[in-house]
Amino acid sequence: MNLQRLRTVLGKGTQHLGDIVFWQLADARVDRSTLESLWRDAGLDAALLPEEPTAERALKQAVREAQVGQRDRLIRLGLDSEAEIVFAIVREHRDDAGNVTYVQEARVRLDRASEALTSDVASHDITRAVLAGFRTLRTTHTADDVRRAIVKALGKWAAVTLRDGGGIYWVPSVYAAELRRLQGAVEKIGTSRVHVLPVHESQDANRALGAIATASLEAELAELQAEIAAFVSMPPERTSTLTRRLEAFAALRERAKLYRSVLAITVTDLDRQLDEMSARVEGMIHQKAA
Repeated sequence: MNLQRLRTVLGKGTQHLGDIVFWQLADARVDRSTLESLWRDAGLDAALLPEEPTAERALKQAVREAQVGQRDRLIRLGLDSEAEIVFAIVREHRDDAGNVTYVQEARVRLDRASEALTSDVASHDITRAVLAGFRTLRTTHTADDVRRAIVKALGKWAAVTLRDGGGIYWVPSVYAAELRRLQGAVEKIGTSRVHVLPVHESQDANRALGAIATASLEAELAELQAEIAAFVSMPPERTSTLTRRLEAFAALRERAKLYRSVLAITVTDLDRQLDEMSARVEGMIHQKAA
């Protein structure tokens, strides 16, 4: 009922300015092949998929999950090297005098080269939980992976965060079709829901979205300026770091152009400031090449 009321209010007006989007991920674990299939069927860019699960991430997630509910037994990182990762399962004991002692009960070891996970006490209940979790998570994306994929897509589609903590975004109307394809894909994962509320042109909508979009551009511009100032005092070692900043300038310029066309907003001197920063970065790149 509340969402329908919002749709009624936001849907008034003529020109479609864009959509407010937020989501609820439930039972959102999905194996990699299924997620790729959902993405492909929805016609979404494969580059927006989360990174494939790795053995290291699967082990660390399995350890976090196995630790839940354990009061006197802890899973502690023992070694993280180029060759292996080792976690120790230890029991903590506290006596009446305030002394704390630890006894190691088992260990699990991931061989990075073979991606084999083994234990010296395979029958240990926590060891079994870690091994089982690892087998599942090695090819499975968690709800957090899905969330990151959504945020990555919204970032590519010039979305603006409507609150400091994220979670609610406005997406310009030019990406309406892509957004609805994403909605269709995500809603096939568990019982997840993606709510898309169209916003149409009105004096209040233009003013509110314009202010938010302007603040977003100004914040990103200030962040880039701070980075360039730091580069001047301490240039980065890699030329690729500077090249990525040029790409960020171009992306910010395009986003500003889009907001200008949809909401008729302008950030004072944005183009001039981007030109100046681009020239400064290009100068750094030429110095490195010399």
